[in-house]
Amino acid sequence: MYQIEFDDQNQILTTRCAGFWDLAEVERFRSELTATLGRLKPRYPAMSILSDSREIALPTKEVAAAFAAMSGDANMRPTGRVAILVVRMLNKLQADRMADSPLVKTFFDETEARAWLSMPPAD
Repeated sequence: MYQIEFDDQNQILTTRCAGFWDLAEVERFRSELTATLGRLKPRYPAMSILSDSREIALPTKEVAAAFAAMSGDANMRPTGRVAILVVRMLNKLQADRMADSPLVKTFFDETEARAWLSMPPAD
């Protein structure tokens, strides 16, 4: 299960993922997220993303690989900051390993994540 919401006032796209995912769920999510990003990026080129994965079950190897491939997709590349919310250190280590940008950071606390997203870009 997932939700994708956009806060135009703060220019933050929030994704919330929960439950146990299979490859079909990853594909549905990828498809909807790609369409949403395609619609929003022209109007909000510096939008940030809050990815809340605190309620998602540990993925299978195949699902983890599908998420990794999705994060490497040029259409998914952020133009602003990306904060990833997790609850377990294992999830943090996995997310940190996939993050290849100083614009991507992993958090355990949503308030801290939102504060980081609202900071002005570093010079």
